[in-house]
Amino acid sequence: MKNTLLYTLISISVLLSLNSCSSEMDITPDGRLTMDEVFSNPEYVPAYFSSAFDCIPFKMSWYFWFDNLPSALSDESWSCDDVEGTGAVNAYKGQGSASENIFETNYNDNFDSQYWTKYWKSIRIINVFLQHIPTAAVDDEEDRVRWTAEAHVLRAYYYLQLVKWYGAVPIITEPLADDFDYSTMKKNTAVECLKFIVEDCEVGMKCDELPWRIVNSSEFRRLSRGIAAAIRSQAALYAASPLYNGGEDLWEYAYEKNKDSFEKLKENGYELYTAMQTSNYSCAYGEYFAQNASGGANPVDRETIWGNIKDNHPMWWVWGMPIQSNYRAGDVPTQELVDAYDMVATGKPVLKLSQPYLDETHLDPNYTENSGYNPNRPYEGRDPRFYATVIYHGASIYVGNTKSTVQTFSGGNCELRDDDRRYTRTGYYMNKYRNWNAYSGSPGEDGKWKFFRLGEVYLNLAEAAVEAGHIDEGLELVNEIRHRAGFDPAVDVSATTKDEARLIVHHERQVEFAFEEHRFFDVRRWTKNDVDLENEKFCTGMKAIRSGLKVKYERFIVGSDGTTPSKLSYKAKWHFLPIPLDEASSLENLTGINWQNYGW
Repeated sequence: MKNTLLYTLISISVLLSLNSCSSEMDITPDGRLTMDEVFSNPEYVPAYFSSAFDCIPFKMSWYFWFDNLPSALSDESWSCDDVEGTGAVNAYKGQGSASENIFETNYNDNFDSQYWTKYWKSIRIINVFLQHIPTAAVDDEEDRVRWTAEAHVLRAYYYLQLVKWYGAVPIITEPLADDFDYSTMKKNTAVECLKFIVEDCEVGMKCDELPWRIVNSSEFRRLSRGIAAAIRSQAALYAASPLYNGGEDLWEYAYEKNKDSFEKLKENGYELYTAMQTSNYSCAYGEYFAQNASGGANPVDRETIWGNIKDNHPMWWVWGMPIQSNYRAGDVPTQELVDAYDMVATGKPVLKLSQPYLDETHLDPNYTENSGYNPNRPYEGRDPRFYATVIYHGASIYVGNTKSTVQTFSGGNCELRDDDRRYTRTGYYMNKYRNWNAYSGSPGEDGKWKFFRLGEVYLNLAEAAVEAGHIDEGLELVNEIRHRAGFDPAVDVSATTKDEARLIVHHERQVEFAFEEHRFFDVRRWTKNDVDLENEKFCTGMKAIRSGLKVKYERFIVGSDGTTPSKLSYKAKWHFLPIPLDEASSLENLTGINWQNYGW
């Protein structure tokens, strides 16, 4: 039997074709060379390895129909394309199955999709590469060592994506033999998968030939020890989280791995972006996301560990407001996200962290006493990250070189509507990543996606430290993040119990990581697999109602009249994506085990 697997490791189409006489993975994509010929030629070896990078996702708005779907399905944003019946609205309506869902289905080649297939394909390529590279022909032995380390790190990244999207999966470290008995295939536990990811990263971190930071622009696709440390940080945190830990207390494990990653990144020149280069943003945080990571040995941006490799799409990004002749508004902030930004003068949250709302629909906020928040002037005195992330009624923006004021009241220049994708559905527009003077006349100027940054490792370590009982250490890291945002040390957060500290860390992650996909995965990993995601059930916005020269504000439910959920994707089954139907059915027939994820 021959392995004919090119697109996935374990699909029915592959399983049924194992008897074919040729193996696609034993020849190059053009079909003219055998693998022995490839790995005996020093020019072909790096070309083959390069193909393993092809399935790195593009993120942000490269999901179906330019929606940032993980954000749109979480409680931090709403997709204004609901009026078009595309993108996230299918999940809002509860639509989606193992044979078709908005993440997995390839509706159009312009969008990222088919993760199950693509990630297994890449893992297969990496496993073949690792099998051959010890004896492969290379021009420089240093290349052999470096490529081997990179392969381990890249495999760790793909496995991390699989576990985040699908949960527990099989750990496969070698190309499956021609006579492999697929009836013995089984999933490893999620903890086993995540610890395997950590181990692969540690192979990369120990490699002296692998740099800590890529400084040569010609190597922008290459991996680094910094990336390995960041992947390990996230994987270890996930391993200890309730969704994945299988009932095992792994917080000390997560703390130790995160502390080592954090210290090594700091030792090798990574630091928070704090020194603003211009006066066009509310804080360094805002400027950081509006620009792109720079290369060189002495970069201005020392926070980004791994930046995106794909250019912004010329038709969209985050400059989308009607006042700017936009194409679409995209995914707009919810009132839930806006409520999460603290008051900068007091350092206190607007709503009580233990119970932000007194009702299920989030229309009855549970205000924190003496925070300084004024419901009649809701956008004054907030965390500077609020202004860097959210465009609200009364905000000033540039359209080219002209400064304009955003008006979301009825008849305003950026009014709230439910019948046009160009207009907000919540009363807000997204500001994060937006270059201060970008508009429809100068597309593609906004900041690009950042896969990993040091700010994440700060809060990964903070969470692990708190959960492992190192409360003061964890909150010290939280406060350092808040200092960068603009909070004075006089209003530092503190806690006397783990429960209180946990709420603070979770709250800080919600704010610091807005629109970076973390909220979607964080809420899921904090919640057991069969428990609904109640925080996502109802989505609210804020109406600005003008009466003469005065404006009053009124909360309202988005996408519902209150009798039904705003987003049916709050159901427990949305913890993970379904394994594609044909694949799950094939594996169940072969193994006698149900492979499908809960609820699908």
